[in-house]
Amino acid sequence: MTRNAPKRRALLLGCGTFADPSLAPLRSPRRDVDELAGVLSHPDLCRYEVSAKRDCTSQEARLEIERFFAHAGVSDEMNLLYFSCHGVQDRRGRLYFAFADTDKAFLGATAVSAEWVRDCIYSSRSKATLVLVDCCFSGRFIKGMRARSVGPNVETLIQDLPRGSGLAVLTASGDSEASFEDEESAVVRPSYFTDALVKGIASGAADRNRDGRITVDELYEHIHEEVTRGPSPQRPLRLGEGEGALVVADAPRGTKLTEISRLPLLSARGVLGYISFDGEWVVIGKDGVGHIYKGERRYHVSQLSGVAVKAATRWNHGFIQVLRPGVTPAPVVRFGANAGRPSMTDDDSISFANSSNDAISQIREALLKAIGETPGAGLDDRLDPPEAPQPEGGTEPRSAPTPRTPDVERRQGELDGARVVTRIPLGALDSLIANGFDVLRWLAPWWQSRQTALPWLAELAEHLGGPPGSASTPSPSYVEGLGKGMYDAWREAIATRVLPPDRPSFESWLRQPAAWLKPGALLADATIGDLVAARKRVRRIAVIRTTLRVALYVAAGVLLLMEIAAIGVTIEGGWTDADGKVSEDQAMSAVFANLGCSIPLAGLGVLIFLDIRRSRRRRPVAG
Repeated sequence: MTRNAPKRRALLLGCGTFADPSLAPLRSPRRDVDELAGVLSHPDLCRYEVSAKRDCTSQEARLEIERFFAHAGVSDEMNLLYFSCHGVQDRRGRLYFAFADTDKAFLGATAVSAEWVRDCIYSSRSKATLVLVDCCFSGRFIKGMRARSVGPNVETLIQDLPRGSGLAVLTASGDSEASFEDEESAVVRPSYFTDALVKGIASGAADRNRDGRITVDELYEHIHEEVTRGPSPQRPLRLGEGEGALVVADAPRGTKLTEISRLPLLSARGVLGYISFDGEWVVIGKDGVGHIYKGERRYHVSQLSGVAVKAATRWNHGFIQVLRPGVTPAPVVRFGANAGRPSMTDDDSISFANSSNDAISQIREALLKAIGETPGAGLDDRLDPPEAPQPEGGTEPRSAPTPRTPDVERRQGELDGARVVTRIPLGALDSLIANGFDVLRWLAPWWQSRQTALPWLAELAEHLGGPPGSASTPSPSYVEGLGKGMYDAWREAIATRVLPPDRPSFESWLRQPAAWLKPGALLADATIGDLVAARKRVRRIAVIRTTLRVALYVAAGVLLLMEIAAIGVTIEGGWTDADGKVSEDQAMSAVFANLGCSIPLAGLGVLIFLDIRRSRRRRPVAG
């Protein structure tokens, strides 16, 4: 695209939480905005410059709308404005869009008027404007659905505008209808209107005449058909005469989706969630913990650039993560309960157990086929990329392959930084913290000694250019990612209590001895990896010690009960011989029985005494 090529711009506004208790909360606006933003910003489909606001105030919304249309140009290919919120009418029937601070008693001051939006559009230089209104009105409910109504005055948006003004409006419902979101579903999905909108653009289904372009007319026909086919009684409405030829998006290129669309539904159960693929759409659902981490996210294969998979083992969960162009994947957690996989808050991934390996493998292969990616380009390949071949003669040092985009470089830098920071001494990490994780400034005093005095710099040298004369020069994006990866790993170590939270405590902590590392060593000589390994050893020893202590006390209790029983039998004179007859020598039987219990009991008592004494003398150790 050249510098003067027409631009596509979009402003997406969604609000689901409201200060006014008479405005019921909505679950789908945030998801509506996320889903639509992902499709509109796709570099191969829509190429929109997207600005999105979620749960903002009316003042913030007005500022964003006015700024959006003030910057609109005559040459813009499309300016798209989207609302997903409550729609409220005043006593005169005028429509207002409700936001987080809206008070129904003071709509003029706390809501956004449809008339004001129309004036912003009329005053702008835009010659192609599409307004999408998925607006809600409280008070009407149908079983399983929350009503979202706009009423007749959405037509305010196009009143008095001349024919051919380049403005079209698509609404979720007609004059006297409500638009709906799925209220009974356990997961958060987009509203029916936005769901049809996103699917129509992402899959290309809205391109009715197959000319590679999706116009307003075609988009409306697709949305109307999909919504009326579903469970919602709403009927979408199109406003704006003669504006149907406006191009909203480009349809996906190629026909490879058709080849795989006949696949049966592939699904796999994950840890607190699931993933499925029908040949066209990937669905990742999170069951959540209580009311958090719950929801469902869907991706059309045209929105994906790859898939990362780490197989599960008998002892560790694996994960599958979809990759999107221009979006940095969530990093793999290095410490804590989720170590070895992305955080459970990551919408793009799901963890799974060993029993789901086969099902995940099938989904992975089908996905790779659908998006045209070479099999095997999973997470392990991204974490440890293969080295470039050595030039002939072996005189030139190896250089890493140049990443394709700044985002990929930054992501690789984050992965390398998170790995390297666990292997450098804590004393060096302290100076890195002091330099604000500016890697190049931090290394400047030591750089000349990197090959001799500081062997831990060898790995960093591979990432930052190697020895003098190396052809491996890192890009600014890679260096930025390297510092961020180090910072994130450091914060993670603090969150899991591997390191102290504040720098003064950290500095004094570094001066403590670390005899477990080597005689005479200080904690400044240890690494985060050493501390994590030491913590695992301490916890393992603590588990063994606790198990032995429990066994000791249980054995002592059993022997004590046996001794008490032996004393009782001795008093009653009830000892018997091997034939079950009363023993003639009761005294000798009693001696043997009591000694058989009391001697082991005395030994266990000594061990218990020593254990208690040792526990009282032992000082608490941090970590």
